[in-house]
Amino acid sequence: MTSKQLEARLKILAYVLVGIFFILTGRLWYMQIISGEHYEALSQGNRIRRIPVTAPRGIFYDRDGKPLVSSRLSFTVSILPTALTTDRELVFEDLGEIIGLEPQEIAKEVERSASRPFEPVRLLRDASPEVVTQIEERRIDLPGVIVEEMPVRNYNYGEFASHLFGYLGKINSEELAKWRAEGYRMTDVVGKTGLEQVYEKYLKGEDGGEQVEVDAAGRPIRLLGFANPTPGNDLILTIDQKTQQAAEEALEEQLLAMAQSKYPNAKAGAVVVLDVKTGQVLAMASKPGYDPNTFVGGISGKELEAMLKNPYHPFTSRALRVAEPPGSIFKLVTATAALELGKTNTHDKFVCTGVDKYGKRCWIASRGRNHGVQSLVEGIKNSCNIVFYELGRRVGIDELARYSRMYGLGKPTGFELPGEKAGLVPDREWKRKNFQREDNKKWYEAETMDVSIGQGALQTTPLQMAGVLSAIGNGGTVYRPYVVREIVSPDGKKIKSFQPIVNNQLQVSQDTFAVLREGMAAVIAPGGTAHGAFAGFPVTVGGKTGTAQNSQGDDHAWFAGLAPIDNPQVAVVVFIEQGGGGGSFAAPVARKVLAAYFDVEQEKPEEKEVKTQKQATSGGSGGASPAQRAAEQVVPQQQPLAPAPQQEGERGEEEAGEGE
Repeated sequence: MTSKQLEARLKILAYVLVGIFFILTGRLWYMQIISGEHYEALSQGNRIRRIPVTAPRGIFYDRDGKPLVSSRLSFTVSILPTALTTDRELVFEDLGEIIGLEPQEIAKEVERSASRPFEPVRLLRDASPEVVTQIEERRIDLPGVIVEEMPVRNYNYGEFASHLFGYLGKINSEELAKWRAEGYRMTDVVGKTGLEQVYEKYLKGEDGGEQVEVDAAGRPIRLLGFANPTPGNDLILTIDQKTQQAAEEALEEQLLAMAQSKYPNAKAGAVVVLDVKTGQVLAMASKPGYDPNTFVGGISGKELEAMLKNPYHPFTSRALRVAEPPGSIFKLVTATAALELGKTNTHDKFVCTGVDKYGKRCWIASRGRNHGVQSLVEGIKNSCNIVFYELGRRVGIDELARYSRMYGLGKPTGFELPGEKAGLVPDREWKRKNFQREDNKKWYEAETMDVSIGQGALQTTPLQMAGVLSAIGNGGTVYRPYVVREIVSPDGKKIKSFQPIVNNQLQVSQDTFAVLREGMAAVIAPGGTAHGAFAGFPVTVGGKTGTAQNSQGDDHAWFAGLAPIDNPQVAVVVFIEQGGGGGSFAAPVARKVLAAYFDVEQEKPEEKEVKTQKQATSGGSGGASPAQRAAEQVVPQQQPLAPAPQQEGERGEEEAGEGE
């Protein structure tokens, strides 16, 4: 190569170098001057994390201020998408092994949050200490994975009132679209059912946030700033914790005991307790239930599928969403119509021979017996079908349906939880609309007789029947039941309060209600169908037993009661699916619930045995005072492994379904 050629090439190289210099200088000028703020923000984003701090949800309190649902701190495993500096798939695989998720599930969650790359993607809430330890040990291999301390829901009593409280779950796309403007994010959890869902916006609270400086592995080094979250508002409920707990336990015990009885298919039931003067729900239990804490950390698809396929439907509130014939407790409605329309009175006499002239049977006929001559009060006491068949004929289906609707049957009560069943009050118009063949459109007198004893096409929920009992107890006011009394801010300021709402004021005389309560008191008295369940109970209770036919299996057991019967405070309704006799199997549950509400001491079996021996030795109560003798008679049921003891003539309607 000549010197001239070399010189030419060096000039070309110099031009190239100068060009590169100008390009680099221009690029540097562009980055520093034109886009300096942008790149500074990116730099800060790699060094500084803005992490939202979830606000604890509002607390549920019972009527006396006892916390029923609260929040607690727990570990949450999250991913920061912008900090995924290595192979994402490898990180997802390693993390999935630790937290029990498939890599595809993690990738999907990260993709859902693509619009907010600087926010943590919460993958596992309420992580165990073992999981947290494994993540910390493998921190270098898991860039972008962080462990946060976050408040999670804590249902203090497990399954307690689970159908009332509901549960939480990850927000879905529809919910996010509806609530995004109100500050909801893809990483939020929201109420899916129950009070958690209905009062979601009151309970949520306002999230805070923190700015932290992190190292190359995404580990926090220094807290730079913090904004405190604002907790959600609290709910003050009408629930009485002690009564609710007694309802849960008594119903659970009875269902377990039924497995050893002649009704082993009794696997579900409900208890409702109302304040008769306000409509406030003091207790509402449904079995089987579920533990809402199961959903706190996230439930697997397999677990959820198993719960959904459970043949006894643990997510269904039997108090609200199951409508069945109420059996003989409906006879109180029939008696109301007959008295008000002048179709009977307290001096009227009926003759029960076991079978009436139409061939309709009384439950006692299955034992080859009859009730003989009965007054209306005696008909209620003995739950005599013959008495109420006759009253049904006298009243007629149109008036019977009218009085049923006056009591609130055939439509939802208006309780605040969604999904309440309306039930059904059948009448002529209903048959005309719902049957195709002309001969099926006709209403027959036999159908009126069926409805008069709470059978046939009639359907009610336990909550509706509790409303009926409350109206009988308070003198005719049908209240809308409710369970939230107040909404209170975290600093104690009252945001909203709820007062009793009257659904209807019955145009029924107080004399009629007095007769009904007299009959209910007789049901508990010696010889009544529920005397065995309440023998020796120190509070004066009035009740009505019911046994309803079930085309799918054994009869359903019902009991409805008022206490104290001379000045009712509470109404209680117990419903046990395929539970047989109401007096034998539903009434003992009601006794335990009322014992809790009225603080009646539950006597232990060994104390009862000692007392019996002492009485036998001393020849009974002797010269004890009436109060002492009454106290000695308190023998509450502890383990209802058998039907409540009954005297002659108070069979508890175990076979009431036959002929009804």
